[in-house]
Amino acid sequence: MERSGPFSKKIFIQRDYSYGTAVRFSSEFPQELRGKIGEREFQETIDEINVIFEEAEAYNCQRYGEGCLACLTGYTIHFCFKTHYQKCTERAARYIQERNYHIFERHGVLMGDPMDRGLRCIEVNITYDGDQ
Repeated sequence: MERSGPFSKKIFIQRDYSYGTAVRFSSEFPQELRGKIGEREFQETIDEINVIFEEAEAYNCQRYGEGCLACLTGYTIHFCFKTHYQKCTERAARYIQERNYHIFERHGVLMGDPMDRGLRCIEVNITYDGDQ
C-alpha cells in the first residue's frame, strides 16, 4: 500500500505500577521511536517527568498545612492559590513543551501532556514522510 504525503502514528507510554500507585511512567524505549530520537533523550525526559510527579506527591508539613487550610476554608482557598500538585503538573507540562520544542519536534516526534490523558499514559505522535 503506497502512501502519499506525511502521516502520523500514535504510541502511548504507559504508567509503571511496579512502584505502587504513585504517578510514574515506564522508561522502556518504544521500538517505534528507534531512528527518530535517541534513547538517552527519551530516558532523560521520562526520568524528569517521573521526578516532577514524585515531588508533586511528596507529603511534608507544608502539604499538610495546605490541606488543613483548604479544609478550614471549605476549599475556597483554591480559588485564590494553586495547590502544590497543580504547580507541579504545570511544571511537567512546561517541561514537556520545552523538550518538544528543543529536541523532539525536529525529529517528527511530539510528546503530549499526561494530564490530557488523565495521568494514565503519555501520548506520543510520530510523523512520517510519505516515502517511508
